[in-house]
Amino acid sequence: MAKDKKSVLIYCDLIHTVEHLPDELAGRLFKHLLEYVNDRDPQTDDVMLKIAFEPIKQQLKRDLQKYNNIVERNRANGAKGGRPKNPNKPTGLSGNPKKPKKPDTDTDTDTDNDNVNDIVKEKETKEQRANKFALRVNAFLQYDKKMREEFISYWTESNEKGKKLRFELQKVFDIGRRLTTWNNRNKEKIPSKTKSPHDNIVTDGDYGVL
Repeated sequence: MAKDKKSVLIYCDLIHTVEHLPDELAGRLFKHLLEYVNDRDPQTDDVMLKIAFEPIKQQLKRDLQKYNNIVERNRANGAKGGRPKNPNKPTGLSGNPKKPKKPDTDTDTDTDNDNVNDIVKEKETKEQRANKFALRVNAFLQYDKKMREEFISYWTESNEKGKKLRFELQKVFDIGRRLTTWNNRNKEKIPSKTKSPHDNIVTDGDYGVL
């Protein structure tokens, strides 16, 4: 055992070995362990004791090697003057920029669209974003083509600065729900068919010849 080392590690999983030993042999194993770590070089002719102690002995050697490595590392650091001193002028937290970015002066409403947030990409032109939007809309084939074209034309109109499209200015934009609302409003605009005064007249043909 290393000089001035006053402790050793005994691992919990040692129980899986000791619990199978008779109490008398388990006591001798513990005594053998204490003699070993105190450099008394214990000897035994008991084969069972040797078998039980061997894995403990090898683990103790590995732990001692780790301990010696730490001692050598600390000694080397001490020879270099110990822990480095703090700089006179701290540079702040690691990764912080030296000069903070200027606040965003763009007054346009930020977009946080549900199913179209992948349309707005950096370096993409306005036309490319509009085309992607049109592709997404045209996937809803249950709606009339003319209605889809009107929907696309309305929502891809640019704002005053020409930087963003109309749908990009919305905080939430679910294409499916917007199309449903658009379609329902179109139906409301179509006047219902006016009934003729003669529609409710019952004729002989309705019930057969009377």
